[in-house]
Order: sequence, then structure tokens, then C-alpha cells
Amino acid sequence: MADDAAAVAARQQESIAALESGRLPIAAQERIDELREGQAAWTSDLSVAELAAIRHAGFEPVGMVMGSSVYYIGAQWGYINVYGSAGGGHVRTYPCPHGFGWGGGGFGGGPLGGGGDHRYGYNWEHSFYESGVVACRDAALMRILQEASDLNAHGVVGVRLIRRHLEGVGNSMELTMIGTAIRRAGQPPLRTPFMSHLDGVSFGKLLHGGYVPVALVVGIGVMEIDPGCQTEWQLRSWSNARVDQISDGLEAARLLGINRLEGEVARVDADGAVGVDVDFNTHELMGESMLVELYLTGTAVRRYAKEPMDEPPLPIMRLR
Repeated sequence: MADDAAAVAARQQESIAALESGRLPIAAQERIDELREGQAAWTSDLSVAELAAIRHAGFEPVGMVMGSSVYYIGAQWGYINVYGSAGGGHVRTYPCPHGFGWGGGGFGGGPLGGGGDHRYGYNWEHSFYESGVVACRDAALMRILQEASDLNAHGVVGVRLIRRHLEGVGNSMELTMIGTAIRRAGQPPLRTPFMSHLDGVSFGKLLHGGYVPVALVVGIGVMEIDPGCQTEWQLRSWSNARVDQISDGLEAARLLGINRLEGEVARVDADGAVGVDVDFNTHELMGESMLVELYLTGTAVRRYAKEPMDEPPLPIMRLR
């Protein structure tokens, strides 16, 4: 028993060392070696229709691949904290219309020295949060690409992003990417396999439409809204009116996410992004404050043919 425990501990240390050097854990390396050498059957999360579409496009599945990462995201104070330092990159101030409040709001928009009913409002970008999410995404992406490269795959299709906060562990985030690695027989390997969150059927249609997937692109915008006295008065009013501060915060998060998505498309030299998924969330914070999160996920594509390819219809029959 002691020898078994020592072997398990040694294997864990070997896996940790592999991760620290940018390689995959030992168990993942062994699984990929078996798949590459034909000692194990490939697996996928493709449906029958997706498998047929991928084969029709000239590719074959080589196995499921996954990349996962857990990040701790550091705390970030409000726009003006007790020391008077700025918090986020994108900031907008909403002065007190009564002339009594002042801009000394602490975390969550609470007043410092001013009356509780008269204070400024602030919308500010959570740059720490955004950079933490991007770093977590990059680590998971690196590992799924490593698995695909080790399988001599040309790309990964049907990539699913699973994002969650670990229960009981504050400011932590887990991001997992799962997809099916595919390969075109007889073709040389790519320097970096392409990534696509499109399903197998959409992938086949994309190729026959004259486009190729390039990379998985993500745009993130996170804003905190700390209401001022005017916004809080509007939220308690009996009249219909546009709540400017909250509307502006939502719009700012949208613009941040779109600009960063377009920036990632430009960095991979793609023509555009298709199939963009929008994940929009709001969270209540201290007092009346809220956190607005916008996640945009798409597949960057590049045109390789001026005209769509001729695609003869496939015969389909019911086998029963």
C-alpha cells in the first residue's frame, strides 16, 4: 500500500512538472499516445448528422480533446476608494443634481462625508475581472490546442465553453473547453490547429460556402454600476423614464465586448466572425450596485474561394 501511495504521489508530481513546463498532464499524454498509435478507439460528441457532414467535407474525427483552467481573480476597488485612486479603465461619473452630494463614494457607491441621500454615481470597468477571464481562457485554449496538435489534428469543431464560479471559493473561475479534433487525411499538419465552436453540420456548410475557420474568438466587457442619488430616485419613481446610468452601463459593456471581439478577429487576420453567441449576466453587489457581464463567443473565418463549391445533394433514406 505504501508503495502504491508513493507511486501515485510521484505521478502527481510528474504531472505538475509537466504542466509547469507547458506540457499536458501524464494521463492526458498517455491517452493521446494511445489514440495516435491506433491502440484506442476515438470518441466524439458529434451527432450522426455532424459526423456525416464532416466526412462529406473530407475530414475524419480523431478524438475528443479538452482544455481546462481555474483562475483566482484579484479584488478591485471602486472608481474612487477611501484613498482616492481610480479603479477601472472606462469610467463615467453622474453628479448629484441637488448640488449637495460630492464624489467621495466608497466601494459600492457609498458616501464619505456627504449626506446618505445625496451622492454621485459611477459606472466603471472591471479591468481586473476582464483580464482574469482572458487569462483563464488563454490557459484552457493552450491546453486544448496542445491535445489537438499531439493528435496530428488539423482543427477542433463543436467547441463548447463551460464557465462557472467554484462554489465556496470566492473570486474563482473555472473555464473548460471540449470539442472533437478532426484531420484531413494526406495533408501536412498546420502550425496551429483551427478552432471552431460551430457544430459539424455548420462546419461542412462553411467549407462548401468558400470559408475556412481560423480561431475561436471571445469578447468580454464587464462594468460595475454604482447608482447615484438621481438613479436611485428614478428606480423608486412611479413614472416611466429612461434610467440613464444603468442604460449607459449596459451599453458600455456591450461596446467593450464588441470592440474586443473585433480586435481578436483582426489579430488572427480573419475576414469576420460567424455564429456569435451572446451571454449577458447581471449580479447584485453591495447596496444598490450591480455588475454587468457580457461574453461574446464566435468563430473567426477567412474566405478562400470567390464562389461557393458545388455541392450535390446527399441521398437520405430511413433505415428501418
